[in-house]
Amino acid sequence: MSESVIAARLTQVWETPRSLWGSLATVDHKKIGLRYLVTSLVFLLLGGIEALVLRLQLAASDLKVLDPESYNQLFSMHGITMIFWYAAPILSGFSNYLMPLMLGARDMALPRVNAFSYWSFLLSGIFIYSGFLIGQAPHAGWFAYAPYTLREFSPGLGMDFYALGLVFLTISTTAGAVNFLVTIFRMRAPGMRLSRMPLLMYSTGTTSALIVLALPALTAACLFLLLDRQWGTHFFDTQRGGTPLLWQQLFWFFGHPWVYVIFLPATGMISVMLPAYARRPLAGYTWVAAATVLTGLFGLAVWVHHMFATGMSTHTMSFFSAASIGISLMSTVQVVAWLVTLWHGKPIMTSALRFIMGFIALFVVGGLSGVVTAFIPFDWQLTDTYFVVAHIHYVILGANVFPVFAAFYHWLPKMTGRLMNERAGQWGFWLMFIGFNAAFFPMHLVGLAGMPRRIYTYPGDMGWDTWNLVISGGAYLFAVGVAVNVINFLVSARRGGRSPSDPWGADTLEWSVASPPPVFGSVHIPTVVSRNPLWDEHDEEEDPKGERILDQGRLTLATHWRSATPQGVARMPEDSMAPLILALILTALFSAALLHEPTWTAGLLALGLLCIGHWLWPKNVRTGPGGGSVALVHQLGWDEKRGTQSVAWLIVTEALLFVSLFFAYFLLADNNPVWPMDAPPKVKLALIMLGVLLISSGCVEMARHFAKQSRNGMTRTALGAAALLGGAFLWVQTLEYRERLGSVTPTTDAYGSIFYTITSIHGLHVLVGLLMLVYVACLPRPGPGSDRPPHRPLHAAALYWHFVDAMWIFIVMLLYLLPRWQGGT
Repeated sequence: MSESVIAARLTQVWETPRSLWGSLATVDHKKIGLRYLVTSLVFLLLGGIEALVLRLQLAASDLKVLDPESYNQLFSMHGITMIFWYAAPILSGFSNYLMPLMLGARDMALPRVNAFSYWSFLLSGIFIYSGFLIGQAPHAGWFAYAPYTLREFSPGLGMDFYALGLVFLTISTTAGAVNFLVTIFRMRAPGMRLSRMPLLMYSTGTTSALIVLALPALTAACLFLLLDRQWGTHFFDTQRGGTPLLWQQLFWFFGHPWVYVIFLPATGMISVMLPAYARRPLAGYTWVAAATVLTGLFGLAVWVHHMFATGMSTHTMSFFSAASIGISLMSTVQVVAWLVTLWHGKPIMTSALRFIMGFIALFVVGGLSGVVTAFIPFDWQLTDTYFVVAHIHYVILGANVFPVFAAFYHWLPKMTGRLMNERAGQWGFWLMFIGFNAAFFPMHLVGLAGMPRRIYTYPGDMGWDTWNLVISGGAYLFAVGVAVNVINFLVSARRGGRSPSDPWGADTLEWSVASPPPVFGSVHIPTVVSRNPLWDEHDEEEDPKGERILDQGRLTLATHWRSATPQGVARMPEDSMAPLILALILTALFSAALLHEPTWTAGLLALGLLCIGHWLWPKNVRTGPGGGSVALVHQLGWDEKRGTQSVAWLIVTEALLFVSLFFAYFLLADNNPVWPMDAPPKVKLALIMLGVLLISSGCVEMARHFAKQSRNGMTRTALGAAALLGGAFLWVQTLEYRERLGSVTPTTDAYGSIFYTITSIHGLHVLVGLLMLVYVACLPRPGPGSDRPPHRPLHAAALYWHFVDAMWIFIVMLLYLLPRWQGGT
């Protein structure tokens, strides 16, 4: 069979119907990646317009362009937009588009989850921006410090939009991170060992792990804020045992790793792009990969860097100061590798390389200004001044926007099949580079001169007018440069010269296919023998027996996480409206929560669970492929582990949510001389609930044993018993609540607030786990000739159920036993 016939068949299998339904239901990673890029650019323009209005207000002293409340809303939405809805999602867009092509896969590991992550990202942005329509947008900055964000000081819905919008976005971001991790560890081309991966995989994988580990702290903080605002709890109320520092601890445990989330993938893109223009492999590949991973690890350990002025012990501050200085060494390794690559290469100056070199310069400046703030006395002097504003813009804008625009000039020819206009790119770069430094470098100077951040105006006798006028002028010049480049992208994508498959002579797999790429990627799943597959002598698509064509259905290869040896043939799902429908249900759910409608919220939550059940219900699939791939399926079997691995990563992020809740408990306990503030709960019922869960775990293990023996009746009986025991747990917990609410309620004090929050969140997890067991028990039995393993969905449900049981052990020790041990009873 000729290659053209095979390509036509693969196109028929993978192509999305060209209709409204196809547009809304597509799971094609390339379409989703482009949607991420376009939507993120729109948010960049929105955030930029907000910044220009702010700079118009601050261009001179005592201006009245904006009133204080309007300024605060624009200032807050500018930061929220740029940090949450632009910087990370645009990097996800590139990773979505490029990752399968770079890895030699046909799609992401979880295509429908990929579509859901985009739709929920888009709708969460619309949700939070809808606050502008009623004049109640968030107004407390992107950091939203308590107690200013409590109802007493921030009436209206603005901060409710903030908390709910971020939780909504967290769902999208976590889904995307899990998808990236499973794809990197499961979908690499045969031979692409960890030591041969493109460095973008290291940076995207590291940031995805950071998201899984750090984002639950933001979820917990936003949950506490919502409970304080809407339900009268006391997490941040100092008069009832709460503390505003709880918000800062949780927020910055998320916030500092997030800084690396929004620039580490950009450094990965730089490491992938630079060899193409330097005409040589990247220097120090192993060191750069290690530095990338270590940056993520260090990023989890420096959050108190933002809290030196809050007052804490010298030893604590010294540790975090040293960690903050140490993390700069990892960035230094990368910068040195880039400079050595350029020095020993033969650079070809293009628009992309200009943006790369501009990024390196700005990254160094931002890194140096960050290092000095790690010195505690210096930080005390500069906290809440414009010096910090300058630093964060050099790190976030300089280390994100410039690599992003380099990536557009590098990969848009691949995405669109058209070359960008180099002359316009040169003009756009210099306008952006000069405007950026004119806007943000003087902020260091006015910060040293004492200008505080977060002010909407200033008196004329402070000596800041000249520099602020320069800053505003630089901001507008930078905006002109952005506009020139965006117009260039749009015009060149339609009218630019035709792009060959590899216009830059690059070395990664995405350049081995046509521009724009076919919907299926490569005809043959490629194989890899080096870090630079297009620069070696190996033919990546050599496949004499046609085993790696996989053209009978949406199929690709699953490989071992470390060695990338083939482990199975993975079946990809068809296009589906379920991701969009679930995202719309979540939009309605968060809207109901915004309006404080618990009945509607609960109903929509139930509807969302039903949608997930329909999404996961097994569909009719082919029992086996034809063509040359028959032998490969018989040899390897079907890949059924992606779902279990996804649940495992979900459990990690849920475990970190409980860690955040436990941390809040200890912080509140440390803040109060008497703890617990009320009588501790009775241990008897907690131990009964523990026994019930432990027995249920035994039932689940029996079900797994029976499933492996294909004893379907006994499997369902054991699952039913486990589900009944889960229901018994919830019934006993209800009895405990009824007894305890007579003396302690969630609104009594901070202790009551944290007790009921932890136990009720765990109860919700028990309910979800119970529904998973019921779902698995109701799955249809595999019919004759079916290749679906009857026990595979049970593995994921059992993993989740054991996690829920383990969390209750920790809760019993923390909430029930520890107070009595401390009291000597």
